[in-house]
Amino acid sequence: MDSLTVSLVAIMIPGVIMAFIYDVYTQHKSWDSFKYILISIIFGLMIYFIDQCIIFIWQFMESKISNKEPVSWYFLSVWDIANKSDIKVVPYEVFFGVASSIPLGLLVVYINKKRIFHKIFLKMGISNKYGDDNVFIRSIEKMSETSSFCYVLLRDENLSVAGKIYLYNENDKTQEIGLLDATITDTETGNILFLTSFIYLSKEYGKMMIIENYLEDESHE
Repeated sequence: MDSLTVSLVAIMIPGVIMAFIYDVYTQHKSWDSFKYILISIIFGLMIYFIDQCIIFIWQFMESKISNKEPVSWYFLSVWDIANKSDIKVVPYEVFFGVASSIPLGLLVVYINKKRIFHKIFLKMGISNKYGDDNVFIRSIEKMSETSSFCYVLLRDENLSVAGKIYLYNENDKTQEIGLLDATITDTETGNILFLTSFIYLSKEYGKMMIIENYLEDESHE
């Protein structure tokens, strides 16, 4: 690799770390290599932009305290990519970027979990998409926010599994859920088959129904 490539790889480290944190701790569709690189670059630019703002604010405050005018503004070396064929990597800039990538990565994970931007865009009518995940994940999260209790109906086996939501996931082929303090019941006879402290269920799409609780139909009383 030439010096330019090595410099670009070093500069991208903070963005890669932030993308890794986001990828591991959020539910989203799988990224291919191109999208992973693109998101790493976007996150990296965001990190350096925030770091640059922090430096400018620090220099501005320092100049006001010490009455130094004019201010000799410090620009990060990463901005030289656009107009230089040879980039000088400043180690402490990369280190500062890596240090910033961890809290910023956790922040975007929190924003994703709370769907902050999605909710704002929905209210403003900008978008009609709630998030990057699907109804299965959102439904489980909604139940977890309330009682954390649900019933899983396995219609092919005529079984009902009741318990507290503990684990859940969805991949390209199956939907998975893990329940604590589970009660397994035969839906045809109503007999309890067994109790267990934990049960893992995995089914293909549409093979299980998940409900939060049973509601009595008062019109039939």
